[in-house]
Amino acid sequence: MEKIINCKMEDLEDYYGLLGCDESSTTEQIRAEYKVRALSCHPDKHPENHEAAREFQKLQQAKDILTDETKRRKYDYWLRSSITVPFSEWQSLSDTVKISMHWALKSKKEPMLTATKDMPEFQAGQSETQVPIEGISSDEELSSSGYWRYKFRCTSDTPSSVLKKFRNYQI
Repeated sequence: MEKIINCKMEDLEDYYGLLGCDESSTTEQIRAEYKVRALSCHPDKHPENHEAAREFQKLQQAKDILTDETKRRKYDYWLRSSITVPFSEWQSLSDTVKISMHWALKSKKEPMLTATKDMPEFQAGQSETQVPIEGISSDEELSSSGYWRYKFRCTSDTPSSVLKKFRNYQI
C-alpha cells in the first residue's frame, strides 16, 4: 500500500522506453530490441556488476510482458490510464478488484499513415482541390484544409445540446 500512496510518475515502469521501442512495435521488433540491450548488460558478461544484473532483470521483465499478448494488452491499458500506481501493484489488484477506468483512458496510438479504400486517388497533374467530393459541385474549390475538414468532421465543431448537458452533469 505504501508503494501506491508514495508513487510518482517518474517511478512508474516504462517498458517501451526501457527496450527502446514504441506502443505500435511488433513482437519481433520488441524481441530484437531486447537482444541488443540484453547483450550489453548480461550477468555472464559482467559478473561483479550488480547494477547490470538489475538492469538485465528489468529488461527480461519488460520483454516477458510485451511479448505476451494478454499481458501487453493489460500493460497498454494501464499505461494509457496514466494512473500513478506501479504496474505490478495495479496488476495484482486488478485480479481481485474490478477496476473501471473507461473515462480515463487515452486513445491508443495509431499509425501515422494508413491506406483506405474510400479515399479518392489523385490523377497525374491533379491537385487536392480538384478531388471530387460528394455533395459539392465540381466548380466549388476547397483549400486542402477545407477538403480534409469536410471529409473528416473535426471534433472541435460546436457540440450538440445533449453533449453539453452531459459534460455539465445535467443528464
